[in-house]
Amino acid sequence: MDIVRYLTPLLGSWQGENRFRLMPTDDFKGSAATGTVTVTAAHFATVAYTWSDGESPQEGLLLLAGGMSDADPATAVWADSWHTGRALMQFAGTVGGDGVLRLHGSYAAPSGPDWGWQIHIHPGEGGGGRLTMHNVVPGEDPYQVVELALER
Repeated sequence: MDIVRYLTPLLGSWQGENRFRLMPTDDFKGSAATGTVTVTAAHFATVAYTWSDGESPQEGLLLLAGGMSDADPATAVWADSWHTGRALMQFAGTVGGDGVLRLHGSYAAPSGPDWGWQIHIHPGEGGGGRLTMHNVVPGEDPYQVVELALER
């Protein structure tokens, strides 16, 4: 299965809620969100979204390519006005038996080894979908930082 076929149930424009926290002990803070999933250049898909950090509007873009198996993993680049600043983050991943696409990337930490970042795409059954993001501190279990829940 290719990335376009995988994301077909999510194509179009969506409304929803973004929940965000910085640290695993913080409470999640919610804000209104939008999302648009499109096919571009025939073989690629984009997920564009907006949210608010409580002080100002934010936006992000995920560009996805490739297959979905271990032999042909999906690849992606991601930018988010709050999370990545002016940098692009690269990812690779596959779809698990539960139908969730799990993308894995990393970013430089100022005082030590790189930290991990995961983006999970949970396609709904036509009624919506979720995008979750998880921070991976070296030596610790991943913890969820973002949940973007979308519906028509």
